[in-house]
Amino acid sequence: MNSSNYSNFRMINWDWIQQYQSIMGKGQYKDFFDKVYARLLLVPEGKYLDIDRYVTEKSRDIFIKISCLFILEQRQAVGDYWCFNEKYNCFIHKRHE
Repeated sequence: MNSSNYSNFRMINWDWIQQYQSIMGKGQYKDFFDKVYARLLLVPEGKYLDIDRYVTEKSRDIFIKISCLFILEQRQAVGDYWCFNEKYNCFIHKRHE
């Protein structure tokens, strides 16, 4: 895992959604959102996605925020199987027990 700290990009409120929809347009935002969800679902159980290796600097903020939303939604739907490490530089798919 890398040493970069991206915890400042974590989702702390819902305002970012409208901000990014205004910047990108709702269609482009939805396309990006869907791509992030699809990519996160591909992380194998017990493995992680290294943010520095997969996410460009330009899209890091929105990627991490969408990933936070993914974690919240998945936690409610199927359980607590996804998370970030404390530096938000690795998205982790925890082993199911």
